Amino acid sequence: MSSYSFLVGRPDKKPIFNHDGGDSEIAYSCDWVPLGWLALFEPKDVQVVEEPPQSDTYDPDTSTRCPTLIRRRDAALKTLQRRRERLMKVLPDYLRPQLRGLEDALGASSHPYVQAVVTDLDQFASFPGSEQELRELVAALDGDDVKQWRRVLSHVDADMGKDLAHVEFSDMTGVAAVVGYLPEKFAISLTGKPVSAEKTSAPAKGKTKATAAAKKKPWWKFW
Repeated sequence: MSSYSFLVGRPDKKPIFNHDGGDSEIAYSCDWVPLGWLALFEPKDVQVVEEPPQSDTYDPDTSTRCPTLIRRRDAALKTLQRRRERLMKVLPDYLRPQLRGLEDALGASSHPYVQAVVTDLDQFASFPGSEQELRELVAALDGDDVKQWRRVLSHVDADMGKDLAHVEFSDMTGVAAVVGYLPEKFAISLTGKPVSAEKTSAPAKGKTKATAAAKKKPWWKFW
């Protein structure tokens, strides 16, 4: 069973415990916090939130706490830009354009703050030490420590060899490992073009419309 994380816009620096949908959602992910999301934050941005009494799963006899990441959106975009060079060492050529889609989605948000909600991820929900674990994942992106990067890449189901030049992403989940699932208008296909542009472009000369349409399915559809 999949668990989810969400990248959402917030009107202020008060984090929410969980995300129930709505226009504030920037992207979502399954089973991990994507590399691009982690690259938006600093270790000091980790906070701990408690489950509110109005939650459907609230139990007054237990205290459910979970780490989260939140900071100003403009600062988050600047941090992503600062870390871009190091991320380029890790990402294969075909995945590098995905960061552009994430930047566009963040830039379109109407909220001044951005939060990564990880309450639904088993790795962090009510797990002792999860706050420090999330902080260490973020901090690893500021260095070239092989051991730390191996841990980060393992978090998004990527394999690392002897150094940062030997990283392999799954063909099925590589995009999701970098940016999660963005709205279609911001999604970048594996050709480096916006998904919407590929869907509306004319078929190449000598190809049938049916063949062209089959090759222009959104990148997240594998069937």
